[in-house]
Amino acid sequence: FAAAEAWYHKSLALKEKQGNELGAASTYHQLGMIAQEHRSYATAEAWYRKSLALKEKLGSESGAASTYHQLGIVAQQQHDLVAAEACYRKALALDEKQGNEQGTAGAYHQLGTIAEEQHSYAAAETWYRKSLAIMEKHGNEQKAAITYHQLGVIAQEQRDFGAAEAWYRKSLAIKEKQSDEHGAAGTYGQLGILAYLQGYIDESGRWLIKAIRAFKSCNNPEGARQTASIFLILQKMASPPDRAKLEALWKAADLGTFQGELGQREAVLSSALEDVERYRDQAAEQPDAFAGARQAPRGSGRDAERSRPGGGGTCVNAGGDGDKT
Repeated sequence: FAAAEAWYHKSLALKEKQGNELGAASTYHQLGMIAQEHRSYATAEAWYRKSLALKEKLGSESGAASTYHQLGIVAQQQHDLVAAEACYRKALALDEKQGNEQGTAGAYHQLGTIAEEQHSYAAAETWYRKSLAIMEKHGNEQKAAITYHQLGVIAQEQRDFGAAEAWYRKSLAIKEKQSDEHGAAGTYGQLGILAYLQGYIDESGRWLIKAIRAFKSCNNPEGARQTASIFLILQKMASPPDRAKLEALWKAADLGTFQGELGQREAVLSSALEDVERYRDQAAEQPDAFAGARQAPRGSGRDAERSRPGGGGTCVNAGGDGDKT
């Protein structure tokens, strides 16, 4: 990124010297993306706004739509859902006006993630299905796979485990076909959690181990550590016989010593995984609650990450109404 940023600044100096405003707007946008990759959100927003001001001045609606979309992502990464939604709706309006179906599908998907974060699952599913219809129409399997995964998450949150598994497997088939090991790793992990929710401890452990190995293989140590933490927390929550099974699976996978100082991560993941205990308690009270969720015995084997401290009103005052779906 450091080298890329240096080249962009060199390019920008020439464009500004020549009065090439549209070219400068494009480079401002790219510098925003680099800042965003570094999680320097204030800097990213500043670059995006410089880009947006020129694009709007020059009447570049398609360019403005792209920058509004990125401003939405920056806001969402800071957990400012109102600002994020306002930006996505601005991008959507421009994309629809321009007949840009791919951009429209992207905005639909992001609005789905907003609704999902707000636990508005019916709205989230509607947005995801609108996005999916366009992706399937254009044969964009890679992005369709991402949306299949999110539809699986929505089904899982509503305890429709059969539908969740079907969506995850549909997503996984494409990711494996395209050798998208990193994407597959996230779906392996989700299938592991799904199996645990239904009480299939062996299957859960195998999926999670498969996820850990895939994350390691594609050089994502953070993904591997997080999935290992989930495995260890689930092992702690399991009954004594199931704990022994999970420990044996871990040792057989030769993933190192079965221990872990989880530190602050344990508190975060324990909170996130409270649903596991809640769902299993409900299953015990209602034995038929999960009937049909599993079709046949399985063999061995979350998308979006969000950790953001407070928001900054990215698009709320830029003319959007920020209405919720």
